[in-house]
Amino acid sequence: MSDASNTMSQNASQGNYSPAAVRRFNEAQRRTKALASPGLADILRLVPSEDQMGKIVLAFGVEAGDVDELTGAGSNMVREQYDLMFPILVTYIRGEQNFNGLRMHLDRVVDGLIRSAYGAANFYENRRMIAKDAADSYANGDRDEDRMGVDGADNRVDGLRRIAAENGAKAYALSCVASGACAAYEELMGQAWKPYTRDNGRSLSRDVAAVQADAMGF
Repeated sequence: MSDASNTMSQNASQGNYSPAAVRRFNEAQRRTKALASPGLADILRLVPSEDQMGKIVLAFGVEAGDVDELTGAGSNMVREQYDLMFPILVTYIRGEQNFNGLRMHLDRVVDGLIRSAYGAANFYENRRMIAKDAADSYANGDRDEDRMGVDGADNRVDGLRRIAAENGAKAYALSCVASGACAAYEELMGQAWKPYTRDNGRSLSRDVAAVQADAMGF
């Protein structure tokens, strides 16, 4: 366990941090590790499910896009690059085709889409937790902040929920694009796309610990 994790645990046991703060820290710690090499599973774990997205669209009236079109767009990005770059990046060695150059290129194309979707998924999850914590806090008693303003504007909790819903739709759409790209890659390359991971796990652990410590002000 990193120094940041130890310090957080000690302060939590002493009552210095709320359960919500501890939960956010633990989730941020897990996402920080995934940030170094996010995969499709990391995205799907954070974004709304298809069923949940349908409920969000109905409840908030946000635009989530057409799943088939978004997935197809991600697939087409990879397929178009494959067709365009095949005659350039595929070489012949001893009379046999070598796909290493094309595979490395498509690896990076998919990686870019994955990282875009993962960034949006992280932002959505942060907004969702902020809205949830605010709702939980206001549910504990009557508060002036939870009353409707004289101008009829949504109260603060409703506003936070809407922000989370809007960002959930964005993250969901990007996850569909990333899913389509991964599916096309697997079909064309004959193997599932995997995120690049550093071989030196100790260095990565130290990097993550340093980022966490700096974020928490330790």
